[in-house]
Amino acid sequence: MRNYKYMGTSDTGTIGWLMQRVSGIILILVVFVHFFSMIKGGSAGMMQIVLGPIAAFGVFHTFNGFKMITDDYVPSEGWRGVIYGVYWVLAITLVILAVKVM
Repeated sequence: MRNYKYMGTSDTGTIGWLMQRVSGIILILVVFVHFFSMIKGGSAGMMQIVLGPIAAFGVFHTFNGFKMITDDYVPSEGWRGVIYGVYWVLAITLVILAVKVM
């Protein structure tokens, strides 16, 4: 049996983990509001109200999930930095496109 060396604990991912859950819950609520508003009348005003939170929390939730996956499966800090840079460029591009659509 190999010896196990205790490396301590780290709370570095706690905030990200918590924010992933919070943004997921907010997305679920916003999607339900969207669906029920479309069933009830489908007004364009409600679509504008719902589109903002879907874009904001959707982009955050997606890229925070990508970051967590990258943290888990990319051991090299250099490659992680490159991948995070790509994530930032994609996220900013999506937000800009979402704002132009709204």
